[in-house]
Amino acid sequence: FIARCQTCEGGIGPFPGVEAHGGYTLCGLAALEILGRLDVLDLKRLARWMCARQLSFEGGFSGRTNKLVDGCYSYWVGGAFPILQKALGRSARDDYLYDRAALQRYILACCQETKQQRSGGLRDKPGKSPDYYHTMYCLAGLSLSQHYVGVDSSKPVVDASSVYGVPVRMMQWGVTPASQLVLGLRSNVVKPVHPVYSVSFVPLANCIKYFYAFPPLSPTIF
Repeated sequence: FIARCQTCEGGIGPFPGVEAHGGYTLCGLAALEILGRLDVLDLKRLARWMCARQLSFEGGFSGRTNKLVDGCYSYWVGGAFPILQKALGRSARDDYLYDRAALQRYILACCQETKQQRSGGLRDKPGKSPDYYHTMYCLAGLSLSQHYVGVDSSKPVVDASSVYGVPVRMMQWGVTPASQLVLGLRSNVVKPVHPVYSVSFVPLANCIKYFYAFPPLSPTIF
């Protein structure tokens, strides 16, 4: 189904035949990473569409073709690049396929209000008001642009089709400190987050360990 949602542009839409959108692209990629089936997509076409979402003047991402930059797509598009990086077999040495510093500049310079306004929070773009939604996804995008998050290939998943292959795949993800890129002051650094869940690594690991300690559900329940 997700493969059928990939459009002629290369991104992923909400259902087959509908325009590609940044949010659905991240959700589609994350779902396929959980399922261990990133191979069902046309990755080159997807990469081209995702790269085209970063606008050269602003440095931020738009969610669709011919649309304006919006701070929330710092995660919805920017956060999809680590998963794409894994699918393409690229490493930290290759870096992500977008300009990480330019995205950070947009978030820090355009998504925060001025010191005089002082309401806090992050926003879509200058002229808009901050809100919790944009604060969340601007921070997540900022995190993933500062920290190179990838997969440790030395920990292969033996059975990708098993339900127990899911936590192993998710726990493969980690941060490469040598590839950190922080624009401006060190006080700008935020904690690294997992690209699939947009949650920091330690709470996510605790959650996975807790729930996968339970026995599988009985088939008779269904």
